[in-house]
Order: sequence, then structure tokens, then C-alpha cells
Amino acid sequence: MTAQPGIHGKRRTFAVSDAVDTLGESLAAIREADGLTWKDVGRVLGRSEDQASQYAKGTAEMGFTSFLLGLREWNGRFGADVLAMIGVKSVPLDSEDMTDNERLAKLLHLAHLLSLTLLDDGKVDDDELQAIGSKALDDAARGIEALRQRLSALRAND
Repeated sequence: MTAQPGIHGKRRTFAVSDAVDTLGESLAAIREADGLTWKDVGRVLGRSEDQASQYAKGTAEMGFTSFLLGLREWNGRFGADVLAMIGVKSVPLDSEDMTDNERLAKLLHLAHLLSLTLLDDGKVDDDELQAIGSKALDDAARGIEALRQRLSALRAND
């Protein structure tokens, strides 16, 4: 997962099996966090409950349409980790639906959670990051993306 010079330029390298495992781990975490059954997960992905559980175990490669359906339903909680393996991120386009007050609250909430983890040793370790969770990160990212979109529109109008 490091940038390699040479043949591939600045593209990141990764093992496809790691990507399948990472996507499966994300799917299993979503299922547990949301209290879903494999049937529920399969319904979202347009697949059977058996197939959905195979995705989570990393024993089956997910098709493109199922991946897109998962992204639409669970956004960054589903795709962020696997997309990060290739240096890409996904941000919902409905970011501009957030009010300025909501945007600030989401950013400050993340800042508060991060500041609490820094109190003991000045670092955010892996366990502390796990405790913060991806929802706070995703919410703050949506707020930042909305500001980026606004700034881009302002620059385009200049």
C-alpha cells in the first residue's frame, strides 16, 4: 500500500486479496454496528444472505453492482477503507444539504473526540481511533466537502 516509483509511477500497490478482506471486514462491522442480519445485508447488495456472508468472510469477490449498492447505502463506512488502499476517497454529493451550524457541529465534535484522545500521551493510538469510529470522521468529511464545493463554485464564478 505504499507509493512505488518506476513502472507504475505514483500509483499505490496493494494485494487484491487484502482489498477483498478489507471490504469484508467493513461489511461485517456495519452488520454488527447496525444490528443487521445477513439477509438484510444481502438485500442491500442485491444478493442472497449466503453470498453476503461470503463477502464478509473474504471468500467471495464482490461484483461492481453490489459494491455500488453498498456505497450508496453505507457511504464511507463501507467503501472508505478499501478505496484508501488505492489512494481514493468517496464523499457523498449531498454534502451541501448540511447547514453551516450542522457542519460546524460535526467538525467540532470530531475535534473534541480527537482532543480527548490526546490528553494522556499526545497521540491518537489505534484503539482510540477505533473508539472515535468512522461516523464522526465521515460526518466531518461531509462538512469539509461541502465547503470545498462552495469554494469551487465561488472560484468558477470569478
